[in-house]
Amino acid sequence: MFDIEAQVRLPDGGPRRAVIADGDRDQRARIAGHLAACGFQVSEAANGYEALSMIGSEAPLVALIPRGDADDDGGRAAALANMLYPHTRIILTVTAPDGVDDDSPFLVLRRPVDLSLLDRCLSEIVAAAR
Repeated sequence: MFDIEAQVRLPDGGPRRAVIADGDRDQRARIAGHLAACGFQVSEAANGYEALSMIGSEAPLVALIPRGDADDDGGRAAALANMLYPHTRIILTVTAPDGVDDDSPFLVLRRPVDLSLLDRCLSEIVAAAR
């Protein structure tokens, strides 16, 4: 459960960190393995709110959060993460890009995530963080 009193720390210049949230264990493991191979220290969560707590305590450079339909908590968790932890770049993973606003503050990747597109997003994020 998300705890609003979570300890928040800024990135400390250590290894790049990432949080990946996905209810699909295989999808989560595939992305986590890819991020680890790219040099990220990866934490995994089953849902957006679990990821939100990790973002607050770990201060990752990037977090992938799934967004389902309008009643899904992933979109809410991503919005909270964007407000509370602006140092973390949020990537929404969606089943269908319908309903994603063009002016959304998030990068959006379709599920299952194409790892070459993820690499392009990561290159942009890492370059902006320097």
